Amino acid sequence: MALACATTTVTEPDLALRPETPRKPQPAERSWDDPLAELTRIVGRENAERGDELLALFRERGLAPQVQEFRTEATERSPSQVGRNLIVTIGDGPRDIVVGAHYDAIRLRDGTVSGGAVDNGAASVVLTRAAQTLAGRQLRHRVRVVLFDLEEIGLRGSSAYIVSEGDGRIAAMVNADVIAGDGTLMYGPTSHEGNDAVYRSLRVACTATGVSCMEFPRYPPSDDRSFQAAGIPNVSIGMNETVAAHQMWLVLNGGAESGLESGFMPAVFRVIHTPEDTMQHANETAMRRLHDLIVALVLELDKTLE
Repeated sequence: MALACATTTVTEPDLALRPETPRKPQPAERSWDDPLAELTRIVGRENAERGDELLALFRERGLAPQVQEFRTEATERSPSQVGRNLIVTIGDGPRDIVVGAHYDAIRLRDGTVSGGAVDNGAASVVLTRAAQTLAGRQLRHRVRVVLFDLEEIGLRGSSAYIVSEGDGRIAAMVNADVIAGDGTLMYGPTSHEGNDAVYRSLRVACTATGVSCMEFPRYPPSDDRSFQAAGIPNVSIGMNETVAAHQMWLVLNGGAESGLESGFMPAVFRVIHTPEDTMQHANETAMRRLHDLIVALVLELDKTLE
């Protein structure tokens, strides 16, 4: 989750630069044995290692990921970097539904990398499983599951992806960022225009899965902002404990009349971007519920989008 959204420039990426060995995906419909064990494979590791482990997870699920490399332009605050977006393509319909999450963890002031369990390892692992589930369904549209790199330094991976997909194929984008607890799915920012069809499909998915969902007119920025800037319908979602979700809503949307003590900070904001973002804050039930919600949302979008 990016607490501040910066405008960045990326050079032209090449989606076909490093495809995996082509093979027909053969996903297996089986129970998700241990989400937390899969999450431990990336927590506390450098971002390149996180990417390698997530590629391995995709392949273990019978999927064939592609690697989209891109280079950022240097700025006063950041040198040029090479990033990697990890992409699984499902189906071959005329338009795309993109389901994304950033897998990079923020680098802390002491030079180490945050554990990145809540932000955003858990959601990244969830998407590898959601890709496997969706690969076994009949779809009208093409679905792209994308794990974005370099979100934490200005949404650069998602910006690079949009540059590569400038042909109007993308019909909708779902962004998953932060799993801080089980209880309520948070979504937004519903103050943005052009996203009503995605919000309607999300509400249908919430009802179908029995997940309690809360609308946020204002919501922390993440890779959804790149798609919003490109005029692509989108929504950003995350999971939290119910009381914590209400507190977060009040901090972001309640203003001076929120009723919270001055300076109150939601628990999730005391975890992300800190050394505390470790496995102790991971929530298996929330990961499973987010998987079910994402699958239901993509299927509803696939049914309703033109």
